Amino acid sequence: MTKLAYDIENGYRKAGDKLLNAAERKEKIIEILKEKKAVKILSLSKMLKVTRETIRKDLYELEKEGLIKKIHGGAVLDLPNQESDYERRKTKNLEAKRAIAKEAAKHVEDGDIIYLDYGTTTYLLAEELLKLKNITVVTNTIPIVNLLLRSDSVNLVILGGMVRKNEDSLYGPFASNNIKNIYVDIGFFGCGGIDSFSGITNHHIGETEISKEMMSHCQNKIILADHSKFGTTAFNQTATFSDVDIIITDKDIDEEIKSEILKHNVEVVIAKGASGGEENDD
Repeated sequence: MTKLAYDIENGYRKAGDKLLNAAERKEKIIEILKEKKAVKILSLSKMLKVTRETIRKDLYELEKEGLIKKIHGGAVLDLPNQESDYERRKTKNLEAKRAIAKEAAKHVEDGDIIYLDYGTTTYLLAEELLKLKNITVVTNTIPIVNLLLRSDSVNLVILGGMVRKNEDSLYGPFASNNIKNIYVDIGFFGCGGIDSFSGITNHHIGETEISKEMMSHCQNKIILADHSKFGTTAFNQTATFSDVDIIITDKDIDEEIKSEILKHNVEVVIAKGASGGEENDD
């Protein structure tokens, strides 16, 4: 083994006149993740000029330190849950969300059975659905339940489960069990992030599990995501792009992400009348 190969396998690489040890290399990995949100092992191996096995070891140690989360083929930053309170998020990027909701409503016809997932944009879609007749709505979001509860035009089905109080949402095994015999025409799903590497992600593992289970019970799956979600990765993967049919957003998105989405025959719809506006963390 050459000295360079020995250095590489033992945590060093040549960078100009500076040798980076394992600790410095892990620091560099964190810097890369802060910029890219998610990264593949192969990419890190090429960037840092070390073997994939060395990168896997680095990621394992960083995960033990609570700094990253390893995912299949790579890693994401393991940051504290950045999701904010539901009521505060409802006012963020409101114009864009409302435009997305109006566009989404065009996919629903009188008599349809639909699922409304967690999120503030799905709440705005629920407001649009009040204009239709004989709609059956399945949901596990308490604000949506309260909105539709007394509507004569909506047949309401609540999955039930444990209450997540800061989100007014329901999740858990009781909800999962009730999903087993429910099938709907269209499912509308929110998200915490959409990225070409990590796919469609969300913050809370319990809510994410319900979303994933409901996706397998929807004939058509539509993601509602304003522009700020793109290039962002939340903690849990909800779906890959091949799992969904349509993504509705409020303005043109990053070409790299769009290209990856289109590879999976997913339709990307830009809602009319939205100007983008303020960033949000929904």
